[in-house]
Order: sequence, then C-alpha cells, then structure tokens
Amino acid sequence: MKQRRSSNPSTGLFFDAANIAPGERVLLLHADDPGLARWALARSDQVIAFPPSYRAQAQLEALAGLALDTGVYPSAAHGPADVVLLALPKGREHTQAYLWTAAEALRPGGRLYLAGPNATGAKSAIKDAAAVFGSAPVLMFKSSHRIALASRPETIRVPDEWANIAPWAEQTREIARPEGTYTVVTMPGVFSWDHLDAGTALLLDHLDVKPDMRVLDIGCGYGILGMAAAQAGAQAALIDDDLLAVRCARASVEANKLADRCTVYAGDMTSAVRGQKFDLVISNPPFHKGIETTTAPAQRLVRAAFDVLRAGGRLRLVANRFLAYMDPLRETFGDAQVVAETGQFVILEAVRGEQ
Repeated sequence: MKQRRSSNPSTGLFFDAANIAPGERVLLLHADDPGLARWALARSDQVIAFPPSYRAQAQLEALAGLALDTGVYPSAAHGPADVVLLALPKGREHTQAYLWTAAEALRPGGRLYLAGPNATGAKSAIKDAAAVFGSAPVLMFKSSHRIALASRPETIRVPDEWANIAPWAEQTREIARPEGTYTVVTMPGVFSWDHLDAGTALLLDHLDVKPDMRVLDIGCGYGILGMAAAQAGAQAALIDDDLLAVRCARASVEANKLADRCTVYAGDMTSAVRGQKFDLVISNPPFHKGIETTTAPAQRLVRAAFDVLRAGGRLRLVANRFLAYMDPLRETFGDAQVVAETGQFVILEAVRGEQ
C-alpha cells in the first residue's frame, strides 16, 4: 500500500529512512503526529505511543490497535523494544531525557531513529545520541530536517554530567516571593522549568485575588500562579495541555499542601472544566509553535476564557509587549485595559459583561 506523504518534514523522514519489520515492538516517543502512528501500525501490531500533550493523546486514542502511555517517558518495563522512533522535542535537556529512557527500553541491538528540525537542535540531539549509543550516523536530511540512526550497545554510556540529576526525573526548587515561599516540582520540558520567568513574576505581582473566588489558571506549567491564587484564599483550577506540566503541577500542589484548594487537570484550554464558571481566569499563554511565534493559542484562550467566566468575571493575562493581544480581547469582550507594564511585558485585563 502506498504511504500518503506527510506535511510534517520529520514524519516524512521516518517514512523514507526508518525500517520496521512485522511483529517488532515499537515505541513512539514525543508522539504528536497521528500520521506517524498510522505508518508504524501498518508495519507492526506492537506499537506503544507516548504522547507529550493532552491534544496529542486525544488524537492518538482514535487509532485502533495503538497502545498509549501518558507517562511521557518509557522505562525498562516497556521493553525490550526493537525500535524507537523519536520525534525530537524542543530543548536539549528534554531531548536527553528521551534519549536516556529510549536506551533503557531498547534491547541490545535495538534501533533508535531520531528526527527533527535543525532549528530546534537536531544536530545537538544527534551528538548526544552518539554519546549514549556510541554512534548515530545521519541517514538523510531534507527541508532543514534530519534523521539519524543509533543502535543500542550492550552497555549504555551515560555522560557524567547527565547523571548528576537525571533529566527525566522530577526536581524540586524553592521560589521566594513577597507573599511567601513556594516549593515547585519541575523538570526539563516544562515552560521555564529551571527559573521563575519574568512574565509570570509580573502577573504574580498583580493577581488581584480575593478569598473565596473561583480562579482558573490556563497553561499552568508547574503551577505557581494557581497555587498563589489558592494561597490568597481562592478555589483554583489549574489546567495544561502539556502532560509533563500536569505531572509537575500536581506534585507542586501536594508539596505545598494545597490539594484542598487546587485541582489540576490535563486538557486543551478549558476542555476539562466545561460547565463550570469562574470569577477570574489567569494565564501566561504560550506564543511559540515550534520555532515560530504565533498568537493563535492566546486568541483561542481569550474565546475559551469568555465562555467560562461568570458575568463580571475577569480575564487577566501577561504577554510580551510585541504581541498583538489587545484586538482579540476587545473583539471578544468588547473592551480591555492595561493593568501593568514593564519594558518587556504587559498585563492585560478584560471583563465579561452581563450579556
């Protein structure tokens, strides 16, 4: 059967360069393209996919015969695998976590194919794969993407600097704020995983949360905004599409003993809280898709927030100054205002009217 070409250049490289024999045990890591999963299933009836996000999980669930694991990373218990296909994520330490866990799950002699764009670190990823597997020759490159192959040796060689803190393990950090100190659980791959970013810090300074409010934090990351709302007396719902972020936010909530005031959901925008109404929606929305800058997620967030706000409820978000969010806010809410600003960031607020 002729394989339909993919619009994803990395997936196209897997089609052209990867080999799967019938019956081989296959793991799909960072599995966010249903087309690649369909291609693998056409070659083997033993395919396990590890989606990185709720949206990817929802798409993959529709594929008959595909096994899903929402743990993001495989373990030795998922092996011995014959083949791993890794669609490279953004971030070197995040990629290292996938490489290490792929090596642990593969049988000796098993094959890792890794593919991704040069602009998000494919060359570095291939270099790191060679450090673990011994070699990782490039098989093909096309459209500024490349694919490499690494065979699992008898003994995995993990670089010393990786072993100090395993890149796939949760890490705990203390973040001191004027209102108190937060314990956050974080890991590579989560937004601003190793520090409190300046935009989130500015929004923390201007949350304006009152006791007994119902607050929704969309795109919660490791959870500090929602936890701050809970510390101020609100009942907070935290939601993120990223499954690593959800894992970290849940652990952060537990570490701060806020489970009675915070509920963490995996979901796309407000999908997990449909039917609920909130007094305040807060967010530091993402503005990158891969390497491209985009306002599309924030525009979706504006519409979704409007739908879950009660009359008189507020959406308050932080954004880089160069991003054009004011027009979508005014189109949906009728008006919006600047609450605070710095040289780099601006906090915008819109209020849902009575109608």
